[in-house]
Amino acid sequence: MRPPQVLREDTKKTIFIYFMDLCKTRCSRMHRQPEHVMTFLLAELGISGSLDGQQRLVVKGRFTPKFFEGILRRYVSEYVICNGCKSACDLNVCCNKKTPSVGLGRLKA
Repeated sequence: MRPPQVLREDTKKTIFIYFMDLCKTRCSRMHRQPEHVMTFLLAELGISGSLDGQQRLVVKGRFTPKFFEGILRRYVSEYVICNGCKSACDLNVCCNKKTPSVGLGRLKA
């Protein structure tokens, strides 16, 4: 996963530039719904935010790329990496089994 790139807008907003790309591409290993990732990030940060017209995540507050990276790593370990095979698995089926091994039910998007 490439490190998050952020910009500061004003003194009170941070923009996560490649948010949609990070959520949807397979090379990032996430391949998850952006709404789910955004809900997790905002809940972890304890702030409000939204997607702008360019599909970038805009959050209230000043945050560094390292801060976002730590939260994204936690998301990957909880919702992307399979507990059974320790690889990035599909949302519905893991290891060619019919039962999901990834912690999908822990966060309601």
